[in-house]
Amino acid sequence: TGMAPDAGNDPDDAPLHAVDHDAFESRNWPLLASRIPALEELKIASCWAGYYAMNAFDHNAIVGHHPAYENLVLANGFSGHGMQQAPAIGRGVAELVCYGEYRSIDLRPFRVERIAEDDPVKELAVY
Repeated sequence: TGMAPDAGNDPDDAPLHAVDHDAFESRNWPLLASRIPALEELKIASCWAGYYAMNAFDHNAIVGHHPAYENLVLANGFSGHGMQQAPAIGRGVAELVCYGEYRSIDLRPFRVERIAEDDPVKELAVY
């Protein structure tokens, strides 16, 4: 599991070697153990910390042709969704490059123009 630090304790230059074990023990572990009691028998073997690159506009991907450069296709700004969305984004971008359009997966909601249009993609399951 993972978690973001509290907003007041999230400097841009936090050292990556400093994992906050106490935060995991006090915030994540009780939630996990209440949902899956067998986890009480497990011990943490390792952990890591990392910086989180994100699209600050709406925290979702930016995918499709760049509006000023027709030969530039964007697939970035995933804000942590990259592994989850990689198969769909890969297929959609391949279709866009090969056929000039999305055929099986419509990724138009993630177009870069939505930022200038102030049309964010709302993710209702995350708050």
